[in-house]
Amino acid sequence: MRLAPWILRFLSTLGFKVQHAQSDLLDSSELARWYANLAPDERAAVSRELAPRVRALPALRAARDPSTLPAVATGRLVFELDGPQGPIPLHHLKVELWDRDPGAPDDYLGEGLTDDDGYFTIRYDPADAGIGDLPDLELRFFEPQHTFRKDGRVVETWRRIGAERGPDDHGGLHYDFGTIRQPYWEYDPSTPLARLLVTEQGTPPTDYAPGRALAMLKAVAPIEVIKRRHLLQIRLGMAPSVEQIQADYPEPMTVRREREAPGSTRSDAFFGERLLNGMFATVLDRDPEVSGDPHAFRLYFPWNAYEQDGVHCLPEVDVRLRLEEGHVLPTRIILGLREPGATAPGSPLTRRTFTPEDGAGWESAKRIARVSATLDTELGNHLGQCHFNIEQYAIAANRNLRRNPVRWLLMPHLREVVLINHSANGFLVGPTGYITRASALTQQGVETRLLHLMGSYDWKGFTPAVPVCEGHRYAHAGQLFWRVLGEHIDSFFAEHGGEVEAQWREVRRFSDDLVAHSAPAFVCRYLRARVPGKDAPWFERSERMDLDEKTHAPPPRAVSAVTHTDVPQPGELEALKQLCRYVLFFATFRHAWANNLQWEDAGEVLYACLGLRWGKDGFLAAEEDPSVAPPPEQATEMLWISWMLSKTNYGFILANEEDDVHPRLVELLRARTAEFQALGMDIRTISSRINI
Repeated sequence: MRLAPWILRFLSTLGFKVQHAQSDLLDSSELARWYANLAPDERAAVSRELAPRVRALPALRAARDPSTLPAVATGRLVFELDGPQGPIPLHHLKVELWDRDPGAPDDYLGEGLTDDDGYFTIRYDPADAGIGDLPDLELRFFEPQHTFRKDGRVVETWRRIGAERGPDDHGGLHYDFGTIRQPYWEYDPSTPLARLLVTEQGTPPTDYAPGRALAMLKAVAPIEVIKRRHLLQIRLGMAPSVEQIQADYPEPMTVRREREAPGSTRSDAFFGERLLNGMFATVLDRDPEVSGDPHAFRLYFPWNAYEQDGVHCLPEVDVRLRLEEGHVLPTRIILGLREPGATAPGSPLTRRTFTPEDGAGWESAKRIARVSATLDTELGNHLGQCHFNIEQYAIAANRNLRRNPVRWLLMPHLREVVLINHSANGFLVGPTGYITRASALTQQGVETRLLHLMGSYDWKGFTPAVPVCEGHRYAHAGQLFWRVLGEHIDSFFAEHGGEVEAQWREVRRFSDDLVAHSAPAFVCRYLRARVPGKDAPWFERSERMDLDEKTHAPPPRAVSAVTHTDVPQPGELEALKQLCRYVLFFATFRHAWANNLQWEDAGEVLYACLGLRWGKDGFLAAEEDPSVAPPPEQATEMLWISWMLSKTNYGFILANEEDDVHPRLVELLRARTAEFQALGMDIRTISSRINI
């Protein structure tokens, strides 16, 4: 192989004696040894110099008529795990063919795309491997990535996801790689939820953005020292009190308000306000016992349906509220109490009712209700409805959306969620997870609750919560954000709708994966008996799935299908727009509301935690009773987690750090900054995806 003059000049700059090389020939083995003997920095310099020329070769070769190239490589790419009908094709991935030269720069031979069934054909010229060199074949697989320019134009790139070695010194003109199984966004077969399969020593098929790690370090480093000191004191037998632990952490909102106005955060008005606008913000039903009264509401937590540890006290909680002069106030709290030590689901209950006239008993009942709301928020509004719910859309989208422009719309808001959820598998849930240790629910209880929750989430027919009063800021902000998303998605489909329809087969497969792997629809016995097919004006249908549809037999899946065909039918394009709007809403606004307020509403151990113990004098003990409150280890963990979740932020919509969010959405939200601010929401704090 004769070295080109530019290579000679470059090697001369590295100190090689090449003055006679122009008249000498180096065969491939000599060149390989030469390259292999370079120091790492020298090898990197050669690679930087060669890379533009190597990458320019495909453009030069593209000018050739592919049908004239003498050799061909074929094969089929499928997922590692089969589906019910056998191998599942990996469609529309880029496949590159290379001559693999160990110890020397590789030679690019050609490329192609897998078709709908995962098959590929790559024509190439074996002479491109170099004079006297028979190609050592290797396939490399790539998935599409994108960024947006400021004007909204898409810039596509390819990210390598795998490779397959072929034969060495292949002298033939045809080689069939056969069926290649590629581990790629596989579903975990060990769980009834749509979760990503990550093997014990494996890693997820995606990465955090680089800036996210720095954001985590900046947020957590100061409080990590505090938590470690507390844990060391506990191990040394010098456990600090809950009050001491609280004082060591930054001051949360409830502690500050108590310092400024003692008793304010334990008032009935504050209790109702946080149910409307705090991290607990949830749907309130009308009180079914007060027919036709638009001012009477109910909030119910059915904890007796789940296995408990017998150590913590977690009664069923039935809160009745009333709207008075613009404020939602609790009027009655009914607790369904198990006997201490009872663990089985459906254990016998004793019901006790508390009202404001009960003094200390009323204050204790409100505390129990706050703890119930905190646990329900962590498992429902936060972990279930946002994290695990969005993970199922992320897996299905990454498995199926590549040519369809819907990928540009969804992917910025689906990235990283599987990473943070993978961390939650042992950190929050599981046998040693914090929720399992700190709440009354056992591991089985947590898993059953999550299965029921996931069985109640569906994109179809979803609308944000309807405000119950002027001061219902969460609902007003949710409605505003929903409208912005509608504008954004309508504009996107107006621009790309034709190509969305042209690539509808990807939508079909996306929809099929979603439905097949979603949890079974779950409707509890109480609702099943009182809502489907009946007049139930007390039941709030916003933010709820269609119970009439989900109670059919046989039990359907929780997630509804967008389509059942490879060509869109009437109404299905609108259904896809609704699904996209739903995904963006939960990956951005809804997660931000539940997550970012955790330090405000769960930053004081005695105000709200995940679980209260029975205690020496029973569950109605005063806040100061340490036998009821979380023990020191769980107290410091709770504050560390609340701070970490609320304060670790990276990937904001408005900042658009990775340039992957469509500029139109950024501008639509920025234009409404003042409207969101009036509702108490800083739009700059909303992330574009779930990564914490």
